[in-house]
Amino acid sequence: MTDHPVEPPDPARRRFFRQFAGDVVTSIGSVLGAAQVLQQQSADAARELLGTSEPVAAPAPSAPATTPVEVDAASAGYRAAFRWDGDVCRLVDQSRLPDVLAEREVRSTVDLVTAINEGALIGSAVQAQVAAVTLALVAGRSILSRPFARRATIRGAANALRLNRPGSAALVLAVDRQVALLESLGQDDEGAAVVTALTLEAEAILLEAQAEHGALVEHAAAALPGGPGDPLRVLTIGSTGAMGGGLSGTALSAILALHHAGRPIHALVAETRPLFEGSRIAAWELRQAGASHAVVTDAAAPGCIAAGEVSAVLVAADRVAANGDVIAIAGTYPLALAAAEAGIPFLVCAPVTSLDLATRTGGAARIEEGRPGSVLRAAGTRIAPEGTQIRNPLQDLTPADLVTAIITGEGVLRPPYGPAIVAAVAAADARRTSPGFAALVAKRVAEAEAAAARAAAEEAAARAEAAEAATHAAEPATHAAEAEAVTEAEAVTEAAAAVDTDPSAEAAS
Repeated sequence: MTDHPVEPPDPARRRFFRQFAGDVVTSIGSVLGAAQVLQQQSADAARELLGTSEPVAAPAPSAPATTPVEVDAASAGYRAAFRWDGDVCRLVDQSRLPDVLAEREVRSTVDLVTAINEGALIGSAVQAQVAAVTLALVAGRSILSRPFARRATIRGAANALRLNRPGSAALVLAVDRQVALLESLGQDDEGAAVVTALTLEAEAILLEAQAEHGALVEHAAAALPGGPGDPLRVLTIGSTGAMGGGLSGTALSAILALHHAGRPIHALVAETRPLFEGSRIAAWELRQAGASHAVVTDAAAPGCIAAGEVSAVLVAADRVAANGDVIAIAGTYPLALAAAEAGIPFLVCAPVTSLDLATRTGGAARIEEGRPGSVLRAAGTRIAPEGTQIRNPLQDLTPADLVTAIITGEGVLRPPYGPAIVAAVAAADARRTSPGFAALVAKRVAEAEAAAARAAAEEAAARAEAAEAATHAAEPATHAAEAEAVTEAEAVTEAAAAVDTDPSAEAAS
């Protein structure tokens, strides 16, 4: 079932969460258009980054590339993970945090895949959003190509993104929406029409994410133990704030929201090896907000739970299976075990885009394996002998029975998770009205009907084959019976002939 938290009584706190949820942005977007709102947000972010007092105009779609800006990250203030400026998407290079706040440009799929692989863009949610934007940029770069070549280019880009992050349900969904929209367009649509369609769909994905993340944060804040004035000690792992969430985050953003709302809260952040997303990025965001926090090594974090230093564990997820099993950043499972043993809540923040009904259990999900380089070396120094074999799973599986609740934009889901997840997905899907999502739903329905038809045909063929086999199996018995009847008839005939020709037999009769 879905447990919707009681509405906070404090009007000021309620206004804070409503703004965080993106209600204002959504209402403005309905009047001015999503593109204009997003461009203005990008301009505001640029002004904050540059530290200028004058407003920075949103760039035109054909804005030329500029030299990336670098500033001291310690004094940079709040910053969204990316901004979309016409024909380029500018990312915060997360590989350089916490020392330097620098931008990195993405204009193509190669740029995005490289940024993900090099740790410049970390977090399933933000990667999904930038993937949607990147496919729109790819469409723009191929605007003058022939229709079949343009479609092939966009499909190829989508496949590259799926293969690079197969463990991210949100990224796969965002890419699938763009591809389904592309396939729903006319075969001979002009390049400009394709660019417009994919651009609007990317904007819809961004706005949906911001609205849901805000609602999720409100539900998560209410689900954490204690009252508004009670001190709270929360352990988290990975980068799940604005850097990992895009325009807003999930688990870490809930911690920051409570801090800004005035609740005494202390965050214990697992360093999250081997890329140290916790100590480098999450701790940086907490420090920028002035929130109380401490970094703990991954190996020591479960011990801190056992020692009573933690009131609740709050994590994010890359994928949640239909039964509630959670695929999340490596190191999550030991925290769940420790939380269960200590009897404290283990809460998973998962936008509906992370809920995967097609994956029945976590055992059916693919666990991503990272490259060995980040384990072999740290800060440029070798930390394992030459020739050492390396295992670097980027995710682990937490069984549903270790999860206290799954927090989504639709509310707090409690066991049994199967029906609750289905209901949450249905509720969220009902509000998605973009052409790309509608095209994806239609495509899935058609694929399901085709699969059912194939299954029925295969079943009918199997029945026919079984009947034919049964017929063939019965043929030897039939032939034996026929042969026996013939033999018996021949014997009777021979006996009758003997009577006709034997005088003694006749006399005896």
